[in-house]
Amino acid sequence: MLVTEVPPVAIKPLVCNKIEAGKSAFTAACFEGTDWSLGPIQKSEHVQANLGLASQVGAALWGLGVRRAYAPSPIEFNARIINPKILDRDIPLPYGVHLFRNQEVPADGTILRKQGDAGVFSAGGCSVVVATLGDEIIFAHAGRECVLDRTRVLTDGMEKGRWVESVVDNIVSALTPHHNLRQYLRAWVFYSIKPEDFVHRSDDPDPKHAAYNKAAADYLPQKFGSEFGWAEKAALYIDIPRIIKAQFHRLGVEHVSLEHAYLANELPHTRNGGGRYLVAIVRNS
Repeated sequence: MLVTEVPPVAIKPLVCNKIEAGKSAFTAACFEGTDWSLGPIQKSEHVQANLGLASQVGAALWGLGVRRAYAPSPIEFNARIINPKILDRDIPLPYGVHLFRNQEVPADGTILRKQGDAGVFSAGGCSVVVATLGDEIIFAHAGRECVLDRTRVLTDGMEKGRWVESVVDNIVSALTPHHNLRQYLRAWVFYSIKPEDFVHRSDDPDPKHAAYNKAAADYLPQKFGSEFGWAEKAALYIDIPRIIKAQFHRLGVEHVSLEHAYLANELPHTRNGGGRYLVAIVRNS
């Protein structure tokens, strides 16, 4: 039987940012640690086998006022935004929090429709994007491969690996199918690996990485100008938040905040030993 009372120990986020955006208000938070991977919990029957993790996640989200947490499976970095109804595997966690998943439909983001809804994923340096229009809120995982189509990078833009280049395209299309509304859309980038930590070397000993890094050194400056980050000799420092902002601007969205765009030093990422912390975007109104 699952625990449903108040957690015995409060789990407070390391970083917590509360945002008021007209008719929409939300909280963005990161929970410290290296063992928050949600991978082991895909169905309700996985909870008892992973009760420590389930209790940890339940306690953390309970403390943010979450009752429904939507956790798309971003493993394919496919830039998709899906309807929350598709996340139809209801997983009751301890402390009265319900986690909704569907690993059969990988995606990077979804819509948060009601107060107390949250979007969550475990991260290792990938940024998260939140966009609002009126009372609508979308959250999305925004790692490098969600923002930059690998095939376009490797072919200098000559070929496409997917219909759109970035998750940004799908966020904007989901909120504003009519271009005349884009001036009212607002977006925020949170908790990305810093460019000084995100080094791509053209002399990488792994041939696959070296090929991508060389191609990126040609493609990104042409595509994004100085917004891509910077380069020094054989090293390319990719600035994902600034690329995201440039992509929004090209789609006619001017209100993009990078105030909380970069990851706190205490949190792990793929370039400093790894591990998974927890990211939550909670709708407050």
